[in-house]
Amino acid sequence: MDITLLLSTGFISLLYLAVAFVITPATARYLLAGYNTMSEAQRQAFNIDGYLADFFKPFFKKLALFPPLSLLGLTAFLDSKEAIIVWSITQSLPFVWFVWRSYAFQH
Repeated sequence: MDITLLLSTGFISLLYLAVAFVITPATARYLLAGYNTMSEAQRQAFNIDGYLADFFKPFFKKLALFPPLSLLGLTAFLDSKEAIIVWSITQSLPFVWFVWRSYAFQH
């Protein structure tokens, strides 16, 4: 396996982990898409503490494991080039679930 691929995968995982720790109720008003465009009344009505603690932070902490584990799994069954292509496509799948669950959390 190429060292560049390993470093890239590690960097992506660290970014996901950083998102889990950087987004707090205090920083959400500036950094969290959707929440940062809400009016003050909408922010007061939205349970940001519950959203971050129960959904957002656990999702991104678990997501940090997804790139390296999926890469290891794919390289065990596919040749290098095929594994990279499939891995690149599969990286978007958790975000489909994330958007669906985020929408369900606020409605």
